[in-house]
Amino acid sequence: MYKNKPRGGLLPELDNERPFQPDYVEPIAASVRQIQSAMGGELFHSLYLSGDVARREAGETADLTLLLVCTRALNVQEYAALNTVRWRIEQSSDALKRVLIDVVPLKEVTNLANIFRWGFFLKHCSVNLAGENLSKSFGHFEVSWEVSKAMNDDLAPRLKDLRQKIAVATKWGTQLDAAQEAAERLIRASFGLVAHKEQNWQFELKPASEAFLQHYPDKSLEIERLFYLIERKPVKKRAVVALMDSFGAWVEAEYAKIDRKIG
Repeated sequence: MYKNKPRGGLLPELDNERPFQPDYVEPIAASVRQIQSAMGGELFHSLYLSGDVARREAGETADLTLLLVCTRALNVQEYAALNTVRWRIEQSSDALKRVLIDVVPLKEVTNLANIFRWGFFLKHCSVNLAGENLSKSFGHFEVSWEVSKAMNDDLAPRLKDLRQKIAVATKWGTQLDAAQEAAERLIRASFGLVAHKEQNWQFELKPASEAFLQHYPDKSLEIERLFYLIERKPVKKRAVVALMDSFGAWVEAEYAKIDRKIG
């Protein structure tokens, strides 16, 4: 999973010398080919893989989680083309639960103000698939409050978007997708509250939630309900939105509280 761990409590990089698991080799290769083709040489900068597949820990099925760095922000037509590629890749293999593609402009990644977000992610949470490997621009990081804040700084706007998707959803699939993503983000953000105390970084949701509950045992019911959504069990919209609103507000308030203490 990892290269040799560096000294002094710094986190290791993912080991990209190991071959990918056989079921995911062709979907990964297809992603590189099709995304590069759809974006073109002037727009495409680099492509990265994260999650279980990147760590070579995927089960029989898994999400294929990609980060596309582009030379500029995409327009509506380019996003539509990328979504077509995403759907095509998703349908090409029974091993893929979902194909998730985040897009970020190069200038945002290289902005020093975002070093704890993109520097940490590229160095420790992903592997380069194609293009210039930006992770080489960064040194190793240690787990810190700054990293936790940066890795979760988009929680509020993303929850707002997902809340709207759930509100207007007319099909169970759409609602379940949005609810699952919201629950996953809330658990990761919850772990971010305690990562600096734990002095490690949990990639898996279950150990992340367990670490969080060691410090906040009174939130066990909320975590249980979030995993219910991750399991894609049908829950009424009102209950999903209420959980997102109440627990999301608590998480955001706790980030602000800790930030006032730590600075």
